[in-house]
Amino acid sequence: MKVDIQDYCIRCGLCEDLYPVLFHLNIEDDKIDLKYEGDIPAELEDMAREARRDCAIAAIFLS
Repeated sequence: MKVDIQDYCIRCGLCEDLYPVLFHLNIEDDKIDLKYEGDIPAELEDMAREARRDCAIAAIFLS
């Protein structure tokens, strides 16, 4: 499973607060960085689904 942050993300930081193992708020570049490139580990897939559900503006996509 891959995680993608859409361009319309408002960088509120909620994803990092709730799921720091997956996301990092990069203040210098004003964006959310993903901690994993490509597929995330299988044991984090449920967490990624929760992050998608919890995103305030639905900017997290999974594929």
